Amino acid sequence: MKIILESAYKFILVFILITASTSVLSEVKLKPFTSGSYSKIVSIRSKPFILIFWSLDCPSCYKELEMLSRFNNRRKKLDIILVSTDIEAGREELVTILTKYKLDNVESWVFRGTSDERLRYEIDSQWYGELPRSYLFKGKNKKQVISGVLSEEKLLSWFK
Repeated sequence: MKIILESAYKFILVFILITASTSVLSEVKLKPFTSGSYSKIVSIRSKPFILIFWSLDCPSCYKELEMLSRFNNRRKKLDIILVSTDIEAGREELVTILTKYKLDNVESWVFRGTSDERLRYEIDSQWYGELPRSYLFKGKNKKQVISGVLSEEKLLSWFK
C-alpha cells in the first residue's frame, strides 16, 4: 500500500510540474514579425518606447537582455518591445530565454517568413544584420539607432 501511495504522489508531482511549466510557456506571447509588423509597432505608439532586435546566436544580445531585465524591474513605465531575428527558432527556446531574463512580461515578436534580409531592409535600409540593434523612439519620427550593446547609461540618459 505504501508503494502505491508513493507512486501516486510521484505521479501527481510530475503532473503538477509539467502543468506548471506548460502554463508558464503559454503565458509568453510571441507574435510573428512579418512584412508590415515594424510599421504597425511604430504607428500604434504615442509614448516613448524602445525596440530591440536580438538573436539566440548573439552572445552580446544576452548581455543586453540582462541589462534590460534590471532596467525593466526598476522602471515599469518604459515600453520595451523585443524582436528575435531567429526565423527558424523554436518557441520554447525563445520563451526559455525571455523567462530566464525575466522579460516574459515584455511584448515579444519573432521574425517569420522566408527572408530576414527583406524584413531588416523594411525596418532600416542601412541595417545589415549586426546584433543587437536598438531603436529608441521619443516620437514616431524621432528615433535613435544603436548598433551593438545598448549601455544602461545610454538608456538612462535617453529615458530622462
